[in-house]
Amino acid sequence: MPRDLYDCTAAELATHSVEHLQHDTPPGTAAEWLAENGYDAAPVYANDDPIGFIHKDDVTTDDDGNTLEDHLTPLTIGHIISGDTSFTDVLSALIENPVYFLGGHNHVTGILTRADLNTAPARIYLFDRITYLEEHLRELILDTKPDWKTTPVTADELDDIEDRYEDAQAANVALEEIHYAQFSTLETIVTSVEACWQTCGFSTKGGADSRLHEVTDLRNDVAHANLLVENTDSNEFLSNGRTTENLYNTLETINDVLSNLQDAGYDPGATNARDSVTLADPGSSLE
Repeated sequence: MPRDLYDCTAAELATHSVEHLQHDTPPGTAAEWLAENGYDAAPVYANDDPIGFIHKDDVTTDDDGNTLEDHLTPLTIGHIISGDTSFTDVLSALIENPVYFLGGHNHVTGILTRADLNTAPARIYLFDRITYLEEHLRELILDTKPDWKTTPVTADELDDIEDRYEDAQAANVALEEIHYAQFSTLETIVTSVEACWQTCGFSTKGGADSRLHEVTDLRNDVAHANLLVENTDSNEFLSNGRTTENLYNTLETINDVLSNLQDAGYDPGATNARDSVTLADPGSSLE
């Protein structure tokens, strides 16, 4: 992407003050400890060495026994993630498994779960990219549909835009009116103009409607500090609330649309005129 965007790695997302359980902890006690602390998982140590981990679904307060041997999962390479793993790769990994560990010299140095996707680094990462997408969509609209007020934008939305614009004019900092449109309004305009949604890479209006609406929902949750991943226990298609896989797919939409718009010559802040031939040939196609 032309400008630097905030990067986010596994190390920034992970919890680093990692507490652990001893191998000889009774399973019922381990279950109580996990619940009391709100932990999804914790490493298990024996003789000062990590030997595995216990997940909250692995034990209950009714379990008998004197050790966690029959309940823990061995800590293998498949459960270790590098601290410099990118955000998209973290999402992909967390679709497959709900918990990973960062390692140091003979110790677990961090724990990464799906719940960590609701933390500040994830919000900053997503907000940066959604804001960048907004910039591209505004430029697309101004170029492709300069009379965007004739699209199905509501009267209330237009009044809100004009009020914001007039306030900016009064402060002598006004930009073009489209800059005062909410992301949901940009979505309405783009999905109502075939030349716009095709340039974004969508092959159908229905695909543009559903995929961009998911981006709008995510944008609102990011902006209002709502949960980004609402269901950390499942990635099933019909699960209630946004799952890790849903978040991955929405981020993929953002990146694909950005890529298509940039391939079409839209580069916010650039001074060179766009090539009309290039604009007619968006890159990858989205459903």
